[in-house]
Amino acid sequence: MGQGSCPIFFKPMKESPRRALFILVVALMALDFYAIFNAGNPRSLFRLILADSRYDVLATLVLSVGVVALILVLTAERTGRLKGLLDMNRDFILQLRGKGRSDGQIADSFLNELKAPPGLLRSLARARVMRYLSRLK
Repeated sequence: MGQGSCPIFFKPMKESPRRALFILVVALMALDFYAIFNAGNPRSLFRLILADSRYDVLATLVLSVGVVALILVLTAERTGRLKGLLDMNRDFILQLRGKGRSDGQIADSFLNELKAPPGLLRSLARARVMRYLSRLK
């Protein structure tokens, strides 16, 4: 599928590694929430690993950075897919512009065709489409 100039690291993942990464993210998030609410607690489960409670905040930050990094890896390929779809429809988008359609109308039409549900994800996708359209000449 036309992924454009997507880095090789972000080739589409097969289902099993993607599922494993998702499970890892959920597990790390659970540990992170536990670390947030038990930082400094002398009876925390982290005492098995970290004897000194001074490092609880550092452990929480490391877990948080790990979660964010894995989420970025999981969502990077979706960004490539969206850009690939826009690249495939480049000529049609330019035709719509020639007919006087605004970038907002084109973005909304594109997202409607993808059947993107209203909400935060649609807003983020719309922002990406608008950024793509602003760079398109």
